Amino acid sequence: MKIMLISGAITGEERYGNLEDVGAYLPPYGLMCLAAVLEKEGHEAKILDSARYALSHEQISQEVKDFNPDLIGMSVYSIGANRAIENAKHLKSRFDIPIVAGGPHIIVYPDDLAEFDFFDFLVTGEGEKTLVELVEALEGKRGLADVKGIYYRDNGGIVKNEPRMYIQDLDELPFPAFHLIDDLKGYTPQLLVYRKRPVVTLITSRGCPFECIFCNSVWTRRWRGNSAEYVVDLVEHVIEKYGAREISFHEDTFALNKRRVLEICRLMKERGIDIVWSATVNLKTLDRETILAMKDTGCWLVSVGIESGNDEVLKFIKKPVDKELVSRVTGWLDEAGIKIRGYFMMGHLIDTEETIQETIDFAKSLPLYSMNLSVMYLAPGSEAREIASMYGTVNEGLDLGSGYPRDDLGFVPNGLTKDYIQRMQKKAISEFFFRPSQIFRLMTAVESLEDVKRYARMAKAFVRLTANRISVGLQGKTESN
Repeated sequence: MKIMLISGAITGEERYGNLEDVGAYLPPYGLMCLAAVLEKEGHEAKILDSARYALSHEQISQEVKDFNPDLIGMSVYSIGANRAIENAKHLKSRFDIPIVAGGPHIIVYPDDLAEFDFFDFLVTGEGEKTLVELVEALEGKRGLADVKGIYYRDNGGIVKNEPRMYIQDLDELPFPAFHLIDDLKGYTPQLLVYRKRPVVTLITSRGCPFECIFCNSVWTRRWRGNSAEYVVDLVEHVIEKYGAREISFHEDTFALNKRRVLEICRLMKERGIDIVWSATVNLKTLDRETILAMKDTGCWLVSVGIESGNDEVLKFIKKPVDKELVSRVTGWLDEAGIKIRGYFMMGHLIDTEETIQETIDFAKSLPLYSMNLSVMYLAPGSEAREIASMYGTVNEGLDLGSGYPRDDLGFVPNGLTKDYIQRMQKKAISEFFFRPSQIFRLMTAVESLEDVKRYARMAKAFVRLTANRISVGLQGKTESN
């Protein structure tokens, strides 16, 4: 069977506005995983990243016409769910091809899209095994009622099959289908989060055990990870076959299992793998031994969620750190020579003018290489979204989850105003990056012409940022392609 998989994310212009040239563009990793299992079962798959290349409805239709698939699969994210709906509606008006949709938004809110009759099937959980079985059902090899983890239409109604258990052994899955991506160099994290291209994004674990109220980890609170051997084999694979010069481990919490991290580092040393890499980690999971092992194998940067500079706010949002731990562990990282990108949020449910100022001051006190400051985003399925109305004004519009630059905010805490939050966000970013000490830190980190080019692009972006109202930032780790 031929299956076309279409990314349901939004374009860079829609997400970043006039900062689109410095935004993060990550490959549709979930679709690459689905394509890999389909190919393993003998099917032909094609990935169409309509968002990255800002394809129009007509361009998408032409791609579908040329490939002539038997099934269309679409990924749906809360950020841009309306885009996926529009694409599906248009395709249904042009082609008599069944459409199956899956992805983070459907995992959290499967009933949201069930009402749209241009979706024939919804995958309500992890997709690899479910999609393979759905294809078998469409081929007449099994009944639809036997496919766990789907919704489908039957006799004018919606049938909701029982959920599918999450995959316990991720090593069962083949390597993602990187070969279906046209140009890996066209995908990069944000400018200060990589050094060499092509940088290849890898996701080697799913789930997060922590309970931060702003997060909606679609993989549940149970962490599952590929074995160290699988991870290192995958690293070698993307280096040898796709010319990767840098690896970005873009997952909820890379360093949760210390034994796994140390074994990954040991195997990389043993096999002589020489590559720079970065990872998203939780500061609570790091110790000196792990940090030194990571540095010794090429880790140059970690991205860490700090979120606030006030301990009461950190406790309220259930962040498993406090200011003392953040200061201690970032100090260890700085001593080891690993750079730190700190993620912060402004407009937490209980934020005040005082706690926001504390966050700005705390960010400036830490040895951070870079900082990302988002406005509070009420992620679908998060605890924060459920209780936000008790602490401030909520704008319930789904479109506010789209990432479109706008004047409105999805949430404003009691005692604060939208204008104040936006003004302080701009103030905080300017104060952090335009300090002489921070400029010096960035300049001393220059190691190549690529660094110079990236810094020049960032400088131009900062000029635009300070000249115009800042776009509403999104906490990028809530959902990944």
